[in-house]
Amino acid sequence: MHKDSASTSEHWTSDARQQDLNQLQALTHTKFKDLRLLSQAFTHRSFSNEINNSHKSDNERLEFLGDSVLGLLAAEYLYLSLPTGKEGKLAKLKSKIVSMPAIAAIARKFQFQTFLLLGKGEKDKGEKNANLQADCFEAFLGALYLDQGLDACRKFLKSNFKRMDQLLEEVEETKDYKTILQEFCQKKWKKTPIYRIGMEEGPDHEKFFEVIVELEGKLSAKGNGKNKRSAEQSAAKQALIKLEII
Repeated sequence: MHKDSASTSEHWTSDARQQDLNQLQALTHTKFKDLRLLSQAFTHRSFSNEINNSHKSDNERLEFLGDSVLGLLAAEYLYLSLPTGKEGKLAKLKSKIVSMPAIAAIARKFQFQTFLLLGKGEKDKGEKNANLQADCFEAFLGALYLDQGLDACRKFLKSNFKRMDQLLEEVEETKDYKTILQEFCQKKWKKTPIYRIGMEEGPDHEKFFEVIVELEGKLSAKGNGKNKRSAEQSAAKQALIKLEII
């Protein structure tokens, strides 16, 4: 038995707690060998501190472990899902997947906040505190890893990563027209193109930009978008079309 899985209190053996743990396993489609690990993952420090017991334990060490498990499997998932993704893109997407709001949302999906044991001073925060929910999710992963290994965590996370398809589509690797144009110009003319704003209009929440890209009489093209970055990409694409590069 892992040393952190020692019983924290009689609350673990109560019928009510047993029912909670069974419900948790049903919601997460898991089956723990050591239910004390699962119970510990849902025991906040504030609750543990209120227990009159010489074997106090909370979920912070499991949270530490689960954070690393989440990071590794998120990186693996993105690496395999986006075979042409560049390191920068993968890093940005990973940071979104493992961010506090993202994992707190998954924790709420499984109703983790209703099973988390909190001290009296924290009880009112449990339903609304995204940090507590995210920490609990990581602690659950840590407990699952100790109980069943990395494959079980991979299986559990994979189905949840798949629910982020919309996010994946938004940041999935696309052609970087600015880079393509710059590399072409440097190779052919030993110079880089210059971008300037041709027009900017609309209120702050509905801006419209027109950008012009030029290279000393060699090329000139316009593009537009809802922000400067997208307008520059559009202009670079139009320039590449003119140059018959794409």
